[in-house]
This record gives sequence, C-alpha cells and structure tokens, in this order.
Amino acid sequence: MNLVWKRLLLSTLPAMLLLLISSCNSSNSASLANNPAAVNDPAISSTASAVARSPLWSSQFAANWQTAWGIRQKGSWGFQNMSVVPDASGQFNRVLRVRYPANSSSPNAARTDGTPLGGVQFYADLELPAQDALKLSYSVRFSPDFDFVKGGKLPGLFGGSVNSGGNIPDGTNGFSTRFMWRRQGEGEIYAYLPSSQENGTSIGRGAWRFKPGTWHRLEQEVTLNQPGKANGQVRVWLDGQEVLVRSGLSFRTSSALKIDGIFFSTFFGGSNASWATPKDVHIDFANFSVSSVETQS
Repeated sequence: MNLVWKRLLLSTLPAMLLLLISSCNSSNSASLANNPAAVNDPAISSTASAVARSPLWSSQFAANWQTAWGIRQKGSWGFQNMSVVPDASGQFNRVLRVRYPANSSSPNAARTDGTPLGGVQFYADLELPAQDALKLSYSVRFSPDFDFVKGGKLPGLFGGSVNSGGNIPDGTNGFSTRFMWRRQGEGEIYAYLPSSQENGTSIGRGAWRFKPGTWHRLEQEVTLNQPGKANGQVRVWLDGQEVLVRSGLSFRTSSALKIDGIFFSTFFGGSNASWATPKDVHIDFANFSVSSVETQS
C-alpha cells in the first residue's frame, strides 16, 4: 500500500469508529424504548432477587398427614368439612377435599347470622424452622359447578399470631399472605400487613383467573423485608407462568418475626352472609410443598 492510501485510511478511521458507536447506542435506545419493562419491571428494580431451591417439605395427604403438618390447635375449625379422597382424574393419588355447604360463608357469619359453617382453617408449622423467605406450591381444583359469588380465601403463608379476622399486625406480631378468589374467579394475594387498614390488603386482583373443574398449580414466594426497609416481595405463579410480582412491601419491623408455615384457611367471605355460596360445592387440594429461597442482594 503506497503512502497516499495509508494517509487516507488513517484520516478516515476515527470517523468510522464514531459512526459505529453511534449506531450501537441508537440500537440500544430503541430496544429500551420498545421494551419499557426492561427499565420499570419491579422484579428487576427490586433490591433483592430470589432463587427457589429443592423442597424442604411436601405432602401427598398420606395416612397421619395432620401430624406431619404440625397443626396448631389455636385458630383451627371446620375439620368436619374436609376429607382425604382418591382423585377421580388420576392426576394425584389422594386429594384433600374441602366442602362448603349451601348458604355457608365465614365463621363470623355463622356466629352472627346462624348460617352453616363452610370450609376449614388451621395453622401448620410443618415441623420446620422459621424462615425469612419461603415458596409455597400446591394444586387446587374448584368443583365444576363452583359459583365464585363475591369471593373467598385459599391457603397461603403466615408468621406470628396476628394475621386475620380484621386484627391488623403491628410489624412484630404477625402477617399472612393467603390467596383469594374474587368474582368470576379473579385471583389475588390477600395480605395482612402492618400497613393494612380494617381488613387485609388486596394485592394483584385480577392478575390471573381460576377455572372451575380444572387443576391449577398455584405458587407464592414470599421474601420478608429487612427491618427498617420496605424491600419485601411477593411473587405468584399460576400453572408455571409468573403472573404477579409485588416489591416494596413491609411485613415486619423486627427480625424476630419470620415465616412460620402454611395458613390453611378457606371459606366464602367476607364477614357476612352476602358472600355465601348458594349451593353445595367443594375444592380439592393436592401436592403441597414448601421450598427455601436464597435471597441475593
């Protein structure tokens, strides 16, 4: 290459490099503009991410299953409404069937209005140490003729002793993250938090929908906040698809408060008879497990 061509190449090289860098930056800017979730997704902007591990505990409702669950006596009711039965679909060997008699709703309605008591409730420690983060998974199937009416409760995680019934926790004595169905089968997390007022806090209502007569795999992952910081998180999956991420939550003001286990609470309601089921229905539950979650700052 002669001297003239060498000088020409050297003189144009900086301009070529600037053009290449400008092109790359424009491409990246367009990508972010077309995908705002890459900037605003709360799962990405969260102070911590969580990785699920192998199950710490599981239940297929074998003989003496209640012992393995570590059920507390306090706060339990409705055991006459549940029974372990074979799964007619063949997907599971055994399921826990919970019955909701016609005109039944919440325990409060049963006390004040004399309506039947439907559903069941108990706190289960699972014979595990308390955790700062935990993932609960189970399968649920509403009976084919299930009428969702105004809504009702489904099992979730809990800590402490103040976590339901209109009793608002203070950051040291409890919390809960039950699932809830609403009208037309819309789903949500119904959480009792220190910030709740009068009753639980609705999180993500309508982010997914339940279908009667269909098995759903339902999962919730709860990561408690560091005391003094609002960096707690709840994530939900339905049938393997993530449907909800809610960050910036405060569950506690003391590190002594942790996740104790499963709050198995299910009934129509609501606190009064306007939530009641108009007919006898049932829900089947199967294949429960809890997994540890590794938090990564």
